Amino acid sequence: MKIIGLTGGIGSGKTTVAKEFEKLNIPLFIADNISKKLLATDETVIDAVKTLLGEQSYIGDNAGKLVPNKKFIASKVFSDQELLSSLNKILHPAVRQYFDNWIKEQNAPYVIYEAAILFETKGNEICDQIILVTASLKERYRRVMARDKVTEEEVRLRMSKQWSDSQRIMLSDFVIINEDLQELGGFVRSIHDVLLKN
Repeated sequence: MKIIGLTGGIGSGKTTVAKEFEKLNIPLFIADNISKKLLATDETVIDAVKTLLGEQSYIGDNAGKLVPNKKFIASKVFSDQELLSSLNKILHPAVRQYFDNWIKEQNAPYVIYEAAILFETKGNEICDQIILVTASLKERYRRVMARDKVTEEEVRLRMSKQWSDSQRIMLSDFVIINEDLQELGGFVRSIHDVLLKN
């Protein structure tokens, strides 16, 4: 079964594109969602994160259950490249192991592996082909500020931790410019047809 990597910078609209593939009955693995799940539930990950960032990394919710203190974790890692790298070294192998188990249960011509930092974590090495999603910087800022309720400066800081589109394009097989939602379905169906033939 082919693994098709789907990536793009923050705010490019990767998840919107991924859902278009899902409409075509293509299994979808969203690495960020699994990463969040493991951060909250996997004891090995939880212990490693506490060791790296301190006990403040987890707080009690309304039911008294320990949950990731996302604001604290973000404040630590987005201003410290070394800490971010160390956190990624905890999360990405765990996500990869989860994916290896997940793909065994799939039955399709190919699966979509969606990851924001696919190249940065060498996730592209397990992919047969790569789809890159891009959008204008202005549009990406607008989307992330609205979605995450953050400032332009915070978005800029997050973007600085990721590869640029010009770096990603060199290693991608397909590029989707995600500016017009009405055209998106057509772009995805075209790529789907090509992937079925190859």
